Amino acid sequence: MVLLVLLVLIEIMLWFFPVANPYETAKVNMFYPPIGNMYIESQFEPNTTLQFSTEDGLLGFENYKDTTNFSINNVGFRGDKLNIPKPTNEYRIFAIGGSSTESLYVDDADVWTRVLQENLNRDNYQNKTVKVYNAGKSGDNIQDHIAMLSHRIIHLQPDEIIVFCGINDVTRLLLDDNPLKFNTNEKSADAHVGFWQMFTVFLYEFQIPRRLYYAFKTEEDALETIEIASNYQKKVKKTQSRPIENQLPTVDYGNYVNKLKTLIGICQANDINLIFATQVVTWDTEDEALQNWHWMTSRGGIRYNAKKLQQKVDSINAVTVNESLKFSIPVFKTDSIIPKTSTYLYDDCHFNPAGNKKMGDELATFIKTLNQ
Repeated sequence: MVLLVLLVLIEIMLWFFPVANPYETAKVNMFYPPIGNMYIESQFEPNTTLQFSTEDGLLGFENYKDTTNFSINNVGFRGDKLNIPKPTNEYRIFAIGGSSTESLYVDDADVWTRVLQENLNRDNYQNKTVKVYNAGKSGDNIQDHIAMLSHRIIHLQPDEIIVFCGINDVTRLLLDDNPLKFNTNEKSADAHVGFWQMFTVFLYEFQIPRRLYYAFKTEEDALETIEIASNYQKKVKKTQSRPIENQLPTVDYGNYVNKLKTLIGICQANDINLIFATQVVTWDTEDEALQNWHWMTSRGGIRYNAKKLQQKVDSINAVTVNESLKFSIPVFKTDSIIPKTSTYLYDDCHFNPAGNKKMGDELATFIKTLNQ
């Protein structure tokens, strides 16, 4: 009885400092068909504001802000408020990509999409007010980019789209055994939810079980988890503890090519300017400090040879360039423009504040040159 009372008191106290339910999505999909988001799996809730911080020693953050702001606007994108209907004097740009676009730990004022916006406005680009909206989302690949463009952005009247893709597609092509995303669920439509499934979901309505989950989650879950305070050192340690696998799965780029063409077709059909940006990845860097912060070579529980993974990224960048050339789509070659050093990146592929500044300014120069 005393133990029960103690647990109740602890639970009440923990609700003053709540943590998220790790199975919130599973809970919703258990009782309702996932029609609401099955085509747009990755998106931010509108009007979300978060604060993040970085661990000591993270490359390029040594003298940066103690806490950074990450703000999502009224329609679910990082950036200024999006006005509907679109003002006649606005030139509207959307940047679509994964975590390198999202730039989670870099402040709203310093993220490369903001730098791009300010740079273009200084030169009165297109003689309009430029607004750049950041639609980046950690883990997104080209399949998500298509969904983002076609279901979330196209009706918002973009003038220009920047697609920054590559590294997550390497992972998808290496490891995804269902790249076309067919529904492989063979359960009947009237399958019922069992008692133990419901009981498990019920447990995570309480703070104590949630904290136990986060305390004892698997190594792979820990590698993929994004936290309010960065935990890259922990991810690096887990990756370095694994043996290196030199044999990589074979990759078929045909699916990626088709999706590039889909993005191109959507933009051309809607008279939208499109720019592809290749992915900069540091798996072949000579910067020893940067090598010591690699953690993304672990994929699907296996640590792959970094140099061989880099070859896959180089290949997918080449595919992007070659396909773009066929359709006269300009390509910003991030992998050759941004040096692979700790001056600009803090791990495998993510920009630090200086990297965001350089990315935004270099991209602005590239865009202005295209329109001279």
